[in-house]
Amino acid sequence: MPTEIRRLIFTEPELMEALTQFISSERTAVEPGRVISVEIASQDPAAIKCRVQGRSGMQNDQVFDAVFMCAALIAWCMKNKVPLARTAKKQVKLTQTGRVALDVTL
Repeated sequence: MPTEIRRLIFTEPELMEALTQFISSERTAVEPGRVISVEIASQDPAAIKCRVQGRSGMQNDQVFDAVFMCAALIAWCMKNKVPLARTAKKQVKLTQTGRVALDVTL
């Protein structure tokens, strides 16, 4: 049986929007706020460093791992009605160009 691989590559603004929506939801223990910048923290394992501006206006740096990013991107896809197979294996990878991709494997 062939394996289907689907890759959703996110631009920096899309990634910041997805992370902002996710940390502002009730699903995380991260202080709610708006992601104002993103940079690669490590390639393997995938991690990004984000500057988050809290509701009080204070800014702090947060490092999010691949599991956190995967949850945020899946939530973004659900909100924006991007279909993802429930049984598919989903993982976040960093592309060679430094962008974040959600790989969906059936």
